[in-house]
Amino acid sequence: MERKLASLALARVRQDGKLKVRQREELRRTLSAASELLAWDVIIGGKVDPVAEATTDVTRLTESGVRSMERDLADELASKKTEISQLEHVAKDLKRMAGEGGVTFPAEVEYSRSARDGSRGFVTKTETLTLGGASEAHDAAERIQKGLDGWTKLRDEMVEELKQRQRRVAEMKRDLSNFVEWSEGLLRDVLATLH
Repeated sequence: MERKLASLALARVRQDGKLKVRQREELRRTLSAASELLAWDVIIGGKVDPVAEATTDVTRLTESGVRSMERDLADELASKKTEISQLEHVAKDLKRMAGEGGVTFPAEVEYSRSARDGSRGFVTKTETLTLGGASEAHDAAERIQKGLDGWTKLRDEMVEELKQRQRRVAEMKRDLSNFVEWSEGLLRDVLATLH
């Protein structure tokens, strides 16, 4: 729920202060789920202004979602910064496996690298190699080393995209009060259904 609110706030920033019809419906449903989870029906008719109380809850939930997004982006960025050295390490391990006689085959080796996905943009692709012998380990090491230049470029592009996402999340965080204020109309509708 927290991530959904933060995602919708981010979408609103990207879309110049607007949400599409489907996104508005997602926001209404998310607010309805929050009303059940946080028992907003209890605050209606009490001494506390229900809209103000619910708005405070929406702010807290969205802030929690923003913190979660920030952590995930920071973790992904840190992972991307070490990706090429990890790939070089995998290639060295594969060469070692190819040269040593004491390795038991078949063996599995897993590695991750940046890739471009047509529909989702940049992604981290994890590949698992099942090696049947030393020659396959040697060939896999060669393929990884040959791919390093291209993967480095993709990684650099993905790092730049992650930094852009961090900037958008920071912008959304500064605009959070506007998002909560903007969603107040839907919040009132949700509270009206609780009577």
